[in-house]
Amino acid sequence: MAEKGRRTLEEGAPLIKKPKETTSIDIEEIREPVRQGHDCKLFCICTGKENNVSKYLYISHFPKKENKRPIYKGYYNCDVPVAIVRIDPIHSGTTKTEIDRELLILKELELHENFIRYFIHEENENFVFIATELCLCSVADLLDPALEGKIPMAEKIREELRAKEILRQATNGLNYLHQNNFVHRNIKPNNFLIKEINKTGNSTCRFAVKITDFRLTRKLDLHKSSQSSGSAASEGWEAPESRKKEEDLNSKMDVFILGCFYHYVLIALSKNEVNKRKPRHPFGDDEFRRRICITQENYSVYKGQLPFVPSDTEEERVPCEDYKIYDNEDKTKKPGLCVIFNQKTFKDPNQNREGSNQDRDALKVTFNGLGFTTKVHENLASFDVKNEIENLAKRDFNDYGCLVVCFLSHGIENAILCYDGRYVNTNELKYKFSLGNCPSLYGKPKIFIIQACQGYLEQSQTGILRRRRSLPNVRDLHLIDQQESSSSTVQLTNKDTKHTYEIEELKKLKIWDYAKKNPPLMDFLTINATLPGFVSYRHIYYGTFFVQALCKTLDEEYSGKKPVDGTNHMDLEGVLRRVQLNINRIYPRQTLLWEACLSKYIRFRGGETKDIDLTSSNWKGDSVSS
Repeated sequence: MAEKGRRTLEEGAPLIKKPKETTSIDIEEIREPVRQGHDCKLFCICTGKENNVSKYLYISHFPKKENKRPIYKGYYNCDVPVAIVRIDPIHSGTTKTEIDRELLILKELELHENFIRYFIHEENENFVFIATELCLCSVADLLDPALEGKIPMAEKIREELRAKEILRQATNGLNYLHQNNFVHRNIKPNNFLIKEINKTGNSTCRFAVKITDFRLTRKLDLHKSSQSSGSAASEGWEAPESRKKEEDLNSKMDVFILGCFYHYVLIALSKNEVNKRKPRHPFGDDEFRRRICITQENYSVYKGQLPFVPSDTEEERVPCEDYKIYDNEDKTKKPGLCVIFNQKTFKDPNQNREGSNQDRDALKVTFNGLGFTTKVHENLASFDVKNEIENLAKRDFNDYGCLVVCFLSHGIENAILCYDGRYVNTNELKYKFSLGNCPSLYGKPKIFIIQACQGYLEQSQTGILRRRRSLPNVRDLHLIDQQESSSSTVQLTNKDTKHTYEIEELKKLKIWDYAKKNPPLMDFLTINATLPGFVSYRHIYYGTFFVQALCKTLDEEYSGKKPVDGTNHMDLEGVLRRVQLNINRIYPRQTLLWEACLSKYIRFRGGETKDIDLTSSNWKGDSVSS
């Protein structure tokens, strides 16, 4: 955005008129409240006055035709930059029900990296103002050749995100909406915004794609056998059935248009000179003709003949292989080692975790069945946990294809509680297996399974709650203290990060070629039972929802059954998606999280099946957080 005191965005007309373009001039930034009253927290940037009517800084990089919902640059609490959407209920055709529905969605679903963040809304006698986070541009703006040179950091955004990342994040945002039983009904390039963000963790990406504009979004009623979709969507960005009022509302409508969005982005970022880097809708560029073509069953697109074919959208593709966990030639080599840290009892007996042994046993049976050697540590103090991890990192893993480390305990963000009441940082333990510390595991998958709370928040059917103090027929085994309100950080010393192996030694270990192409911290998969800030749940007789669902799903996929149609077994990340579905069957208030820095696919095979009945009625109404 423009630096303070200067304006590079187009200036808008008075709020009561259509915004118009003007040249960029020096202005003194003056902030005026959007409505009268001492409690107003939203401020528009006033750029001057015309006929005694204030003019405001208008964000013009949006649809070229008259915008029924103009967007202004402003501030929340006078210091947080926001985008202020101004809605005129009378002249825009937007009903109060639609506004209330949009506000409900913004408030309920804001906790996602690809979902626009909501701040506040205010209203006066004429308008409703909604403040959301300020973004750089929309995907439509980014790919519009007419706006070349007008979008801040446009080239950097295209270089960093590319087509694949734009589409992945956009799909991720829409999928989040669908998982919460909403159908967007207005998917188009203008409704995916791009925001500059701070880099976090191991992420190198500093731009995020955010889904927005929920004026037409509707919630699926799961208790109704049918639900009319109604006529909705922007012209030319609508599924064929969306105009049929008798058609049932379903997410397939969004998926159809998402496919058109894919084509639009891939064409724009293609290196194929025939496409001229201009985005194109697969059903044509003219909106009126596009509406007709979409409903014609014999149109060429439906027969697999695209009018514009994207090619060379990314660099030359390198086929992704599987990690060589199982050695078919040398049977003396083990697929892997599984080490389980089971923290059931503590120095303070009030913190004991009933049901933890069931998780320990399930993990042991499952990984034994996958051919792994398993080892269990019980109720260790913090010093002993660190010591065991350091000893583990010193082992020679040349005869193992994989390492799995499981932590079963209480926790805060990125840390687990040990027997002596002290926390140990799980990231710090993970980094003991970097190239410099454990070269014999380099190039092999290192999987960390962490069953622990990461805070004290809970998910309800409609939002986020502080953890309940008591529940009927439930013993609360998780103590809340001040430490849980803060996250845990890792302070790595030079000793932790120093590269301690010379090139010749890495060549002898036969990992030098891999090390040349990959960073020292590589091939990690961390699977957390819950999201940062949230609790996880444990049954005092049957174990935790997460571990039991994980073991059940691993057994179902890899328990010696041959894959159908001669294909491979599903890779582990695909299995984790099914684990979430199994958790949802029992208690749909817990979201597992995995972080992957992998160069290949992880696939297990073989073994006995452990039958875990997740449908038992004993799981209902008797859970405690772990």
